[in-house]
Amino acid sequence: MGRRTDTRDRIIRASMRAMREQGYGATAISDIVNASGAPRGSVTFHFRGGKDEIAAEVVALRTAQLLERIEATAAGAGSAADFVAACVDAVAAEFAGSGFTAGCPVVPICIERSTRAPELRDAGADFFRAWRGSLARHLAARGIDASRADRVATLAVSAVEGALVISRAEQSVDALLAVRDELRLLLA
Repeated sequence: MGRRTDTRDRIIRASMRAMREQGYGATAISDIVNASGAPRGSVTFHFRGGKDEIAAEVVALRTAQLLERIEATAAGAGSAADFVAACVDAVAAEFAGSGFTAGCPVVPICIERSTRAPELRDAGADFFRAWRGSLARHLAARGIDASRADRVATLAVSAVEGALVISRAEQSVDALLAVRDELRLLLA
């Protein structure tokens, strides 16, 4: 792994945007070079492991962003139902704000590379464990039994990811809002 520089960070962020919009396979190194403004040599210098190394950094960045957003959401939410609803609302607002293009970059990375790149499979598993764990911890803090909180968190993550696919296809947040409303009822 290369050392941290502004160029390296710019490449990771540009890669995440591209992979959120196009997926892993459709994102070429030339797309990353063009989007980041970094010379091709900088991409290969900072990421000797190629696109898989970049994708692992994308997953790490997205994990940090997601956990930060969950913490911020938790700070302003009272009940378990309100907390989960606010989390889904944040996803819906971000996705709609992107014109229904900026989905989760981790799903296509896992689907497209996990059988051939164990490090990406592991990074994806860590992402989903962290997301579910953070949700479960905040649900438990709001009175949901810990084992149930784990199951509800798994349901929420699974439902949100599926709803993102539907929302992209339909160009609407209706599926995400349905997930939000049903999770709210489940936790009421």
